[in-house]
Amino acid sequence: MTASLDDELDQLFTRSPGEFVAARDDLAKQLKQEGRDADAATVKSLRRPTVAAWAVNEVARRAPGDVQELLDAGAALRTAQRRIVSGGSSDALRDASARRRKAVAALTKQASRLLAGEGHSSAGALEAVTATFEAASIDDEAAEAVRAGRLSKELPAPLGFGEVTGLEVVPGGRGRTEAAQPSAAAEARDAAARAKRLGAEASQARRRAIKARELADRAQAKLERLQSDVEQARDDARTAVRDAREAEVEADRAQARADRAAR
Repeated sequence: MTASLDDELDQLFTRSPGEFVAARDDLAKQLKQEGRDADAATVKSLRRPTVAAWAVNEVARRAPGDVQELLDAGAALRTAQRRIVSGGSSDALRDASARRRKAVAALTKQASRLLAGEGHSSAGALEAVTATFEAASIDDEAAEAVRAGRLSKELPAPLGFGEVTGLEVVPGGRGRTEAAQPSAAAEARDAAARAKRLGAEASQARRRAIKARELADRAQAKLERLQSDVEQARDDARTAVRDAREAEVEADRAQARADRAAR
């Protein structure tokens, strides 16, 4: 991928979902005319971003510092989770968790304002935005995708609250080793396993909630369209009745004129 195409793609992904397809096709056509067939094929294969993905992309472009804070908070949380098996403070874990939640909430709030400005501030879209930022905070590949600002689809919520399995001892605890405190280490592992299980259940529930809200949003949109159609039909009926009455009056007048002419 050339640097020129990078710039063109960055510009393309600034388009709103409603503008994206036309802009993508125009760019692919332009690249084709320039003899850049491979680039044209790359562009043509791009999918229109969902509204949630578009909002995440916009936040990544407008607030890169806030996105970096999210990634730093996620890294700090993973470190705190690993430290706890070697006697690390549970306070550090709570602080890291709070920092991550705060970063996710701040970015979601920015995305919410963008969605509201485009008329897309549905609960389902916001859930999808939150899930994407949470995924970015614990997964390097997801982090890079969010930072690039070219998502076409929101990312699935993580199955847990970070890397809580395969914990390793990290220097910086209270000077106690896992060997010296086997029961504490075992308790920490059990707690981490429980946290992962509960996190997985919460993530599954969130995904079900996102899907349910999306279905509800679609049903509401369909209802609004039907209501609009009913109102339009009523207006058309009222207009037709009015026109019929006017036609009847005009017909009566014409008949009267004909009768007078006949006499």
